[in-house]
Amino acid sequence: MKRRVLIISFDYPPRRTSAVHRMTAMTRYVAEHGWEPTVLTVREDQGVLEPALLQKLPPQLRIVCTPYLHLLRWDDRAAAVVRRSGLLPVHTNGRGPSRTGQWLRRLAALVRSTFYFPDETAGWIPFALLEAIRLHMERPFDLLYTTTPPRAAPVVGLLLKNLFGLPWVSEFMDPWYPGPRRLRARADHWLYTHVMRRADRVVVMVQGHAEELTRQQGLPPEKFAVVRNGFWEEDFAVLDNTSVQALPRGFIHISHFGTVYHGNEGRFFEALAELLRESPELKARLRLNIGGYPHSGIVEFIRSSVLNEITEFYPYLSDRTQVLQMMRASDFLLLLWGRPEFSRQAIAGKTYDYLRVGRPILAVTRPGGIQELIQGAEAGWVFPPEDPARIKEILGSVLKNYQNNDVPPRPRRPEFVAQFRWDRQAERLARVFEETVVHAR
Repeated sequence: MKRRVLIISFDYPPRRTSAVHRMTAMTRYVAEHGWEPTVLTVREDQGVLEPALLQKLPPQLRIVCTPYLHLLRWDDRAAAVVRRSGLLPVHTNGRGPSRTGQWLRRLAALVRSTFYFPDETAGWIPFALLEAIRLHMERPFDLLYTTTPPRAAPVVGLLLKNLFGLPWVSEFMDPWYPGPRRLRARADHWLYTHVMRRADRVVVMVQGHAEELTRQQGLPPEKFAVVRNGFWEEDFAVLDNTSVQALPRGFIHISHFGTVYHGNEGRFFEALAELLRESPELKARLRLNIGGYPHSGIVEFIRSSVLNEITEFYPYLSDRTQVLQMMRASDFLLLLWGRPEFSRQAIAGKTYDYLRVGRPILAVTRPGGIQELIQGAEAGWVFPPEDPARIKEILGSVLKNYQNNDVPPRPRRPEFVAQFRWDRQAERLARVFEETVVHAR
């Protein structure tokens, strides 16, 4: 008889966020390893939806959706009222916001840091907790599995653990970064520590994150398990049967996909602009494709520099097959992950798609998980984020060799890349579930 696991995740199909591919895959494949999952998530009919993800799930899967208090909508309405009142003018002749506007912004930030705890999904906690209790009383579960971010799910898991003593696996897809305000940072630290200590096992994405938590929390290393993100092998099987030319021919295409958070780009774009100024003949051959959402500073720099002549922005790519086709049509795939805490503790989910599609990777990152993956797969080059001279030197050499018809390196260790198929990572998670239940007896 299969054991029953309650999966508590705010982000779940058909919502389209960076987290849903992992949760879709884990739900689908743990069911093949002796577990009967039930999913508890939010009822959402707005935002970016991707119903096709539901087709990847087994038809017998039970998904329970609850309403929630959408705090950000209240935030938007309050801001609209303030703007209509005239207290927060749209502009003040270029001098920045008025004193009243500055005061209102500070007040709004204080309110968010106080009431949006542990984050803006706090309005889901009471609904999810009551529904989880009802589901457990109806037919008891053998295990709880919660994932974050966002942070509502581990709070529900903590409360259920205290109520019923159920074995609990708490997963952190990203580190729990504390709030900027002192009081909020203390509250975050208290909750974070409490979750770490009460959870029976903690799952993270990177070995370096597990090692940091072991040191910081004073917990035994065996409490932590690394279960990485991955890729859908079936998506690439479909891709192999298509012949779409997704990017214009005749150029060397460097392509980035996904969100770029502030600081992750390092000084890559400065170095690339300087390289083009020194080697103007590259402009006729090179194309920079930005698919996704770079922060405004990147867009402003590109628009005001020589890069504007070679850059194409693709701000919204809803079709995953189209994204993978563009990856395959690229000559190089750009990965921007330069902030120290990101490099040490997390890995961008798209890294695994980059590895599987087989195009050489240009990674702006520090020592950490992404560097280990690229070196392990022999899949490309790593650039030091804050050293534009070194970036320019390596990039110039790579592009020069490519123009001389040298074949760029593809991942030369396919067996290394294959371990990140979703079904294989879910098998690892199922073992963590089994170990947790056994040791909790």
